[in-house]
Amino acid sequence: MSSLSAAPTALRDQPVSKIDAMDGDSPVPGHYDTIFYLIRQTIGARHVTIQLDGDPRPPADDHMVCLESPLVTQGRRFGTLRAYAETFESGASHLLAGFAVLVAEQHALWSEAHLDVLTKALTRRAFMSDLGRAAATYQRSGRACSLIMFDLDHFKAVNDTHGHAAGDAVLRAVAHVVQSELRRCDVLGRLGGEEFGVLVMADHITALEIAERLRAVVQATVVRDFPKVAFTASLGVATTDDSTDTRDGLIALADARLYAAKESGRNRVQGAVDADNMADLFAAE
Repeated sequence: MSSLSAAPTALRDQPVSKIDAMDGDSPVPGHYDTIFYLIRQTIGARHVTIQLDGDPRPPADDHMVCLESPLVTQGRRFGTLRAYAETFESGASHLLAGFAVLVAEQHALWSEAHLDVLTKALTRRAFMSDLGRAAATYQRSGRACSLIMFDLDHFKAVNDTHGHAAGDAVLRAVAHVVQSELRRCDVLGRLGGEEFGVLVMADHITALEIAERLRAVVQATVVRDFPKVAFTASLGVATTDDSTDTRDGLIALADARLYAAKESGRNRVQGAVDADNMADLFAAE
């Protein structure tokens, strides 16, 4: 049900639409521009926003009122659609609820096209697109990005010993715990089988820290329906620089380092700086 509330201070006097906290597992800003335009034209809203559930709500502002309607897909709420104006006419709340249905349908279509069905990580195609944009950004502005590639060690043995249902449960659990460890700006993708990629907008040392955290959380994961199944991950990390400034260059280098991690004993992180030597590097700084 739609409701009235105060508008966030950050949006006052900005006659534009905005999507709050949309990340790699949601459509990019601009995806809903047509719907936002129709909302502004239909109910006289000055601003239209989408806020995903779990994100903090902006502070209130008494200068505007807010109509809001929940976003629901397949019976699950995932966010809130809000419209802001000095005043709304009667019936605006009902109209906004109808637009919320359209937004939810658009979100569902986007998810079907861009998210892996099993793990809910980005598909390989969607992830590669994001990685390509990040590499292009580095070429234009010098903003560093890093690619963490990892796969599960001896995953075939999990399927052979415990069955494919156990293997699928492990993949879902790994994607869930990895996503929970990432920042909002980081992007998780399933590259194929038991191999994943993580795009992080960070320098190499930060990416190594993130990768080591992911290695540890994967090793500690217990799958609810298969608690006796143990597994680890090997990770390779590559970061943009003068010699590695393209998507394909990042993939090749991260993949080579992932292979090196496996050759060095598995359940480890391999980058330009070996994870085992990171403590010494930090102590020297």
